[in-house]
Amino acid sequence: MSHTYELELRGCTPEPLMAYLKALGIFRSVSEQKDANARAWWKNDTFFLRSTLDHDALLEFFLEEYRPTPIVSPWNGGSGFYPKGNSTAVETINAVRATDSPRMAEYRQTVRIARQILDDMGIDEKPSKDKTNILAKCRNLLPDFSIDWLDAAYVLTSNDPVYTPILGTGGNDGRLDFSIHFMSNSILAMTGMEIGKKPSKRVDPEKRRKGWLETSLFDEGNTPLVNRPVGQFNPGGAGGSNASSGFQGGAMLDPWDYVLMFEGALLFAGAAARRLSQRTSTKAVFPFTVDNSAAGYGTSTDSEYGGASRAEFWAPIWDRPANLDELSHLVSEGRAQLGRRQVASGTDFARAVAGLGTERGINQFQRYGFMVRNGLSYLAAPLGRFYIRNDRDTAQRANVLFDLDSWLESLRRNTTGSSPPAGLGTAMKRIETSIIDFCQRGRPQDLQNVLVEVGHMERWLAKSSIGDRVRPLNSLSRDWLEHADDGSPEFRLARSLASILREPPSGEQKIGPIRENLEPVDTGRGVTWNASSTSFVWNTGDPLSNMLAVLDRRVMDGQRRGIEGGHPPLDSYYSARLRDITDFLNDDVDIQRVADLALPLSFIRHSHRRDSNNANMPRRQLDAPFALPPAYATMKLTLLPRMFECEAFGIGETTIRAEPRMLALLRAGRIHDAYEVAYRRLVSSGLQPLSADPGIKDRSELGRRLAAALLFPLDKTSNKALAQRALRKPIDKQESESESDSQTEN
Repeated sequence: MSHTYELELRGCTPEPLMAYLKALGIFRSVSEQKDANARAWWKNDTFFLRSTLDHDALLEFFLEEYRPTPIVSPWNGGSGFYPKGNSTAVETINAVRATDSPRMAEYRQTVRIARQILDDMGIDEKPSKDKTNILAKCRNLLPDFSIDWLDAAYVLTSNDPVYTPILGTGGNDGRLDFSIHFMSNSILAMTGMEIGKKPSKRVDPEKRRKGWLETSLFDEGNTPLVNRPVGQFNPGGAGGSNASSGFQGGAMLDPWDYVLMFEGALLFAGAAARRLSQRTSTKAVFPFTVDNSAAGYGTSTDSEYGGASRAEFWAPIWDRPANLDELSHLVSEGRAQLGRRQVASGTDFARAVAGLGTERGINQFQRYGFMVRNGLSYLAAPLGRFYIRNDRDTAQRANVLFDLDSWLESLRRNTTGSSPPAGLGTAMKRIETSIIDFCQRGRPQDLQNVLVEVGHMERWLAKSSIGDRVRPLNSLSRDWLEHADDGSPEFRLARSLASILREPPSGEQKIGPIRENLEPVDTGRGVTWNASSTSFVWNTGDPLSNMLAVLDRRVMDGQRRGIEGGHPPLDSYYSARLRDITDFLNDDVDIQRVADLALPLSFIRHSHRRDSNNANMPRRQLDAPFALPPAYATMKLTLLPRMFECEAFGIGETTIRAEPRMLALLRAGRIHDAYEVAYRRLVSSGLQPLSADPGIKDRSELGRRLAAALLFPLDKTSNKALAQRALRKPIDKQESESESDSQTEN
């Protein structure tokens, strides 16, 4: 059994894209041409190779034995096949045809057949109309050893050819033809000499080519690089302003980097087996390649939702040794899924990673975006690292995002084109950033942030010109309540507020759910925009004012529509905790967070039956928190959505009518006057308030906060707690309890 060696290839890292693809190119070349049992993996952001080759043997293999994959692009004008084209390209093609090196035999054969294809088609100038025909002829007639390049460069569909963003548009990026530069750099790397140039006496070709290879593989040595274009693969080496000690710098390249990079890119071949569906991005024909989501990275711009971005590539990183067959299977079958569909965008891919919807064996992805970042040139910009959490809780939480799919898809359709609505890209970016952040961290509060941005988008749509093309988000499942619950008072208060829904007795006029107060919609049959809504009262003001406006409207609607007993329509599926309300009154709650969560939580679908009213909530609130202000308890008793009763105080069902005047007084900061109104209403209802003095000084801010707190719904289990802080017990009840206590002591 031959001995194996484990090499750390320090020149191969996940960033930039050139270094990542180079690592795969080394692995592919060694496995196919030297050691079929070679294995490779990533560790601490460095590529490791295990094979029968030690350090020196690996260098010798590439210097003396390596055969470059034949890469030709006769469909491109700059490919060297057209005499009227670039003279340097033509010279490079001729150099390949003239070489007698056995290592270039397959290349010579491929160039000869490609030339014959063009001659048979009568094409001797840069093709314009015949490009698709040339692609088809090449696919049918070029030798098998060149098929890897063709599969990686394009896929022929029933319509137009589809090009992988990794390799530009069919093996070129603008005027830069990748195939001709691969040929040129292959000859330079293997010989150490430039095509068409006499060797300099000051340059030792043997030392030069070995020095480049040592640098490329092991990050060793200091052999000077050459001034050659690198394309989109290494933004830091592309040259330009401030790229050197002067104002301008040329592109600096190690020829072996370029050659091995393309050998690695060939692993990511496309496949026409999975035809494009209406919901699948054209980029998804190629592994781990999707449409760009201009979110989740600091340099994103709104324009990247249009034509300023070509696509995203999610480079898989694995930490367990794998052979080439395993890696090839992973790449060919590793397209991420969301439910039954392939992912279409970067945001989708993040969701698939969070939901474990990828092929097993990958523990990280390095995200790249092909962005316009230098004039009209595309660059492969690193967009961050994503880690697969293998966290069942995160995977379950991520499933609720399916509720947003059709709504988000309609939004994305409006971000494309030359002039999407102003502000839509920004709002969309914020939603997708929140989704990506959640997928990366997986916490309930991160899922809440998704809800907040969904709410912001809904408010933006309500005022936007595209509201007639994008319907409001219809509904969300109740699973959001479970998975977004971080145990905070803000979430509990928002949940109770958002679940307010009047269910009138038969024959009584319907009053809509609180969602109709929070945005201009009609929830009668489905959810539709209603620009003329009189129920909608939430505006751009502060949360306290808006909550008070909602309470005003619901109390007014209840009285106008003659609800029996004058009770305000504040029924709810979830009630608030009195301790949370106490914190709210003491300014220990983030009121803006409550307001931001209230709208999206109002989208939750609740069952019509209320037998599960307070699921996951404490069923009894028998003792009021000591700090709960009696003024709040007294006023809240006049705003209950039902008749009041409290067995502990000997109070049977009692009707306490709402007092709208109290709210106007609180808004003005007249707490004493508002309390007096509530006091008199309790007395007229046959109850005995504890005190005629609220015990609070008149203050505008406190008055508004008290009024806003009255909007939070309470259930019947709160009646005793409210009575403890607001009412006196009847004399006979007090005497009865006193006698019972005395007997217990005896």
